[in-house]
Amino acid sequence: MRRVLLGLACALATASCMPVMEGQDYNLEGQEVRLTILHTSDIHSRLIPYDFAPLKTDQDLGLIPEAGPFGGATRLAALLKREREKGDRVIHLDSGDCFQGAPIFNLNTGEVEFKFLSQSRLDAAVVGNHEFDAGALNFTNRARDNATFPLLAANYLWNDWRATGSNQTALETAPYTIRNIKGVRVGVIGMANISSLNSIVEGGNSLQATALEQNEVVRAYVELLRPVTDLIVVVSHLGLTEDQDVIQGYEAYYEWGRAKSFVARAKSPWQVLEWFGPQGDEKSVVRVLIPGVSGVDVILGGHLHVVLNPPQLLTDPSGRKVVLAHSGAFAKYMGRLELVVKMPEVSGEGEGAEVISQDYRVFPLDALWCNDAMRKYRYDSSIFWEEGQFIQNPDVRAAIDACKKQEDRDATQLLQPYIIGMDFKLQLTNIFSYAPRDVQRRNNSTGGDSPLGNIAADSMRKRRRVEAEMALTNSLGIRDNLYAGVVTQESMFNVFPFENTINIMYLSGKEMQEMFNFVAERSSERGCVSQAQISGARFTMDCAQVQINDLRVPCDLAKNATDCPAENRTGHAPWQCIEDEASAPGEGRCYANPGTAIQINGKPLDPNGTYKIAVNDYIAKGGSGFNVLKRNTTRIETGISLRDSLIGYMQGFCNCEDVLAGRETSKTGARCGNLINGQWTVDDQIVGFCRAAKSFKDELSVKLGACSCKDLMQRGFDPAGCNAEGINTADDARAACVAGKPAGGDCTCKDLNLDTGTFPAKCTSVPAELDTPSEAKAYCAPSPGPYSGRCSCRDVLSGTNPICGNVTPELRNFCENPTSMAIADAVEDGRIGRRVK
Repeated sequence: MRRVLLGLACALATASCMPVMEGQDYNLEGQEVRLTILHTSDIHSRLIPYDFAPLKTDQDLGLIPEAGPFGGATRLAALLKREREKGDRVIHLDSGDCFQGAPIFNLNTGEVEFKFLSQSRLDAAVVGNHEFDAGALNFTNRARDNATFPLLAANYLWNDWRATGSNQTALETAPYTIRNIKGVRVGVIGMANISSLNSIVEGGNSLQATALEQNEVVRAYVELLRPVTDLIVVVSHLGLTEDQDVIQGYEAYYEWGRAKSFVARAKSPWQVLEWFGPQGDEKSVVRVLIPGVSGVDVILGGHLHVVLNPPQLLTDPSGRKVVLAHSGAFAKYMGRLELVVKMPEVSGEGEGAEVISQDYRVFPLDALWCNDAMRKYRYDSSIFWEEGQFIQNPDVRAAIDACKKQEDRDATQLLQPYIIGMDFKLQLTNIFSYAPRDVQRRNNSTGGDSPLGNIAADSMRKRRRVEAEMALTNSLGIRDNLYAGVVTQESMFNVFPFENTINIMYLSGKEMQEMFNFVAERSSERGCVSQAQISGARFTMDCAQVQINDLRVPCDLAKNATDCPAENRTGHAPWQCIEDEASAPGEGRCYANPGTAIQINGKPLDPNGTYKIAVNDYIAKGGSGFNVLKRNTTRIETGISLRDSLIGYMQGFCNCEDVLAGRETSKTGARCGNLINGQWTVDDQIVGFCRAAKSFKDELSVKLGACSCKDLMQRGFDPAGCNAEGINTADDARAACVAGKPAGGDCTCKDLNLDTGTFPAKCTSVPAELDTPSEAKAYCAPSPGPYSGRCSCRDVLSGTNPICGNVTPELRNFCENPTSMAIADAVEDGRIGRRVK
């Protein structure tokens, strides 16, 4: 149910004074002019390029998977400057959530993000929900000290800033702004997020704001701005569906006392679709259709991290087309919307301009961000690229270097002290585990538990000083996967960017049932994909029952649910007849628990029991709608970071030495493998990786004269000092480092003279394919070794592959001894099931 919290008249009263627009006077009456809108959204503190595995959707948008790392302020700033220089009339708008998501925010709480956007000449931004992650007062201070652009939130009614204890956020935000772009007057309305800020709909919240109904807010400000602007742009952090609802309208539930004035009005009235309770009663609930808004030209949205390419064209109630564009997240993309605008014949009469055509383009921000020709080359359907072949191409490497030289130096200078501070304080390059495959944060097959979610919840439950019976954490609090390769401190900041801690709570059996019911209900709203991850428990989300409950089937309280529907109840929980505030006295509605088959540590949930559970502090305080936890008064704050808990837990996992030795546990007592169908099993992929890692380690220890292969693989090492016959160059040394590998007859690779292709006499049956030096070198080279995340360990140690980037001492140490590192092994184990029929 969407809530309308009135007070719009008060909000408009504070915005009644129009700003004075200064600048050159342009006469554009009746002309067609071009307006360029540059759009960014959900940057989430990704000001420094980062590695991740681009999905197919990213590749379809032009992101080149080999051309990492991705994003970054220096590229984005350069691209914004380039596109500003190309256009005649240009405006840059941002759809919010520039805060939170990378370690630079954890240390600086938004200072550098606002400085960067100010330096980039941002024209306006909507306030995102994550702007308040370090508190509303922090946002206010950062906006006051570091932001030179308007921060917009038309649908927040702030508490009186003059009151004692006020955050004074009202002084740093505005509902709208007007920009005069060389004679084109653009009104920009900001629509901030409500759906992810559960506490905002409650009185006395720490944000000190009241949420206003979105369509009525936009409608009011369109009426206010239309007489004095040519175009109206809504910059939104509501979400995609909500953006569409602004134009097309939507259904909602309200008390009749709140809705009746909107139903009775002459212009754009609400339409009553259904009554719940006596008609005319102020407390009766009505289902209403809230009409869409006419007069908006463009909506630029964010929050859901999607890219709309091409943009959607919505039709408003007057029949006009409205452009809806979203431009992605994490500084992976920048969007450019080109509009051709027909200016009104007579200005000042409130008619406004008309968008007669639009063109949208999304710019991927990878290492080839400045070179469209190389992007086309990579995705040319007539060319088949072998793995690693494209990025090693000399022309591609030259293009990457050229793009790097074009990155913005002002942004580089801005970031430098913050990067040094992170290196000193956070030690982001520390490696504590290795992932042979991606450890996913989502379950892409059944929508239930996920590999990363399982070990995150396990780490909370088993943590020393916690030792709970079960643990639960919200799925959206886990913000990224662990990608194949080394797992560093930085990657863990990407997984858990929030400074959440473990809380201990004691819940009754009834509260436990309510908590699992809520998880099922919230998950049902999102395609029956679990919105929580658990440990020490199993249950089934009955999303079908959630939909049945939403029908609000009436029942007689005195009949104890015997009058509820009896068909097709196999597998569902028993009916209850519960009180319904919208019903007449004595009447209720049929309800059954959607959280079913609940087991805690292998035993059915005891309704009369008490359970010690571990949750994160965000949901313990009611975040994400967990009101059952918010009401509980037993919360104990441990101060243990979720990030540190998971790091410590994974450090105790078995390593390859444990796996290959057949040990059941690691030195810390952690079981090797995963519990599958009641048995602890190490899967074949992990065993295969461990064997390959040991083989690579053995190859490094092979002696050639006085040197080992590990010595010889170091870039710049002089092989002459090894006193090994036939080893005259670094290439010879690297190629000969599989001394025992048979090359044919009585030969080994060590015997082959790889420069001349002449073999000793004893090599009587060398394979025909080794008849040239290059073929012999390729055959005799050491194995690639473990994948570091960007390149192989062989490339890391030899230093010859530019794809590897900056090779840290920690990474080199791992590659020299890969079998001693804990293995990040996790799977889905079916602890969360679901029912959709």
